[in-house]
Amino acid sequence: MSALGTLNIGIVGACGRGKSFKSACDALDMVRVHAVCDTYVEGLDEAAARLGAAEKYADFETMLEKSELDAVIIGTPMQFHVPQAIAALQRNVHVLSEVPAGVSIDECRQLVAACQVSKAVYMMAENYTYTRPNVLVREMARRGLFGQPYYAEGEYIHELKELNEKTVWRRKWQTGIDGLTYPTHSLGPILQWMHGDRVVSVSCAGSGHHHRDPRGHEYENEDSVVALCRMRSGGLVKIRVDMLSDRPHAMTNYQLQGTDGCYESARAKGEANRVWLKSRNGGKDAWTDLKELEGEFLPEFWRTHFERASKAGHGGGDYFEVLDFVDAILGTRPAPVGIHEAMDMTLPGLISQQSILAESRWMDVPDSRTWIGERALGQLNMVWPEDRLDRPPAVRLPAGYAMRQYQPGDEAGYVDLMHKVQLGGPWDHAKIEQWQSHILPGGFFVVVHQPTGKLVATSMATHRPRPLHPGGGEVGWIAADPDHKGKGLGVAVTAAAVSRLIAAGYRRIYLLTDDFRMPAVKAYLNVGLVPLMYSDDMPGRWQTLCKELGWTGA
Repeated sequence: MSALGTLNIGIVGACGRGKSFKSACDALDMVRVHAVCDTYVEGLDEAAARLGAAEKYADFETMLEKSELDAVIIGTPMQFHVPQAIAALQRNVHVLSEVPAGVSIDECRQLVAACQVSKAVYMMAENYTYTRPNVLVREMARRGLFGQPYYAEGEYIHELKELNEKTVWRRKWQTGIDGLTYPTHSLGPILQWMHGDRVVSVSCAGSGHHHRDPRGHEYENEDSVVALCRMRSGGLVKIRVDMLSDRPHAMTNYQLQGTDGCYESARAKGEANRVWLKSRNGGKDAWTDLKELEGEFLPEFWRTHFERASKAGHGGGDYFEVLDFVDAILGTRPAPVGIHEAMDMTLPGLISQQSILAESRWMDVPDSRTWIGERALGQLNMVWPEDRLDRPPAVRLPAGYAMRQYQPGDEAGYVDLMHKVQLGGPWDHAKIEQWQSHILPGGFFVVVHQPTGKLVATSMATHRPRPLHPGGGEVGWIAADPDHKGKGLGVAVTAAAVSRLIAAGYRRIYLLTDDFRMPAVKAYLNVGLVPLMYSDDMPGRWQTLCKELGWTGA
């Protein structure tokens, strides 16, 4: 925190979702947006001016290294949430992350472990828990007016097929995976109403496939996906997510049933949110408009901050979540959606994706609190042996494929390939230009499928020194089209990048990868790269990985 008591905030994704936090930050006197970051370089000037930022960056790691930040707001596509949160937490920079917390169980474990050792605060920005009706119901539940809650429903019905084409990451992470891919808006408020409860098992089913994208491809996510969630208390919650069906949006549908009352949200414009309470309504048909209870039950913080909150987005939710984030940083109170609450809202969705593939079998949802004590897992590092710097790997391609350098006119095909393999998030002209500044001359490899002319594999040989690799050259952004699986394309482009770095005189040649990328790891082993045992957990992780791969050595 600066000497003037101001929190310096950096916003990543500032040209997209991140810019919507402007009103919330402006409304808090002690918050200053100090830096903005986005890979869309053309929009950075406007984003910096809009948010009043003194600094702007095209690379998140660079912003963390160079800018004097107390905290970051992560408003990037969901596949970046965990890597960026961990990078900040490792530097003891506080994190407010958009939803969901993560996109895989493994990376959620890594995030929990990173939170455990960091001195910084982690909070997930689930803004639907802050809307006026949901806060009011939460307070009534806290005071026991519903008795013992035992059933609830949450629905997020938001047709976004056109938005898939504008924000292409959604085509993979929201509509490209079957199951609940975006559950937190529906589940988050319910978990707060059922305070102290959590989902322990999930059964998920879908309604089938009735829509195709503009390229004629069937969406992997079924149109309406419903998950039944068994609660630790024995209660039941039903969550429906539908981002494909043609119909009006209905993103805030909820129901709550308790022993002494129930709540039903409005399902269309002009309807009222309504509540029935045994202690007040008497007759079983006597509903009450929820607004009539605001005078008695709306929490004081909502009344006090209403004017400022109304200037922020999502019904004031953006303001209140930033306010709670700041209070958590200052130690005034714990983050209401801290790491375990974030996991409680995220993990049921990830397990639903396994359940729907297993014909709706009931599957257990892990409790992140049992993960405490596990260490944060750093990325796997692989290096080219120094005793083989005089023996570059051979580059071999099957008939029908040719390797060359990236050239003008390749951009559209390259972007299509990187989006198809879902590597590194959104790619565009600006991101390619950014990376070309690191690539060695003659170090940007692409493989062309000659019958079709399509780019089907790629790699980069880059100058990227790191603390573990001083003066190092990195083999990066290795991708191979899954439609051409089994052709050895990943091995070929990896070997080409290694050979280029050897020819350039690098003594330290490395690449970074993850445990779950098993086919890629096997390709790197086949090229001749070897594991770097840079921490105590590495031998065990590599032993497990090689056993799963059936790898006994070249």
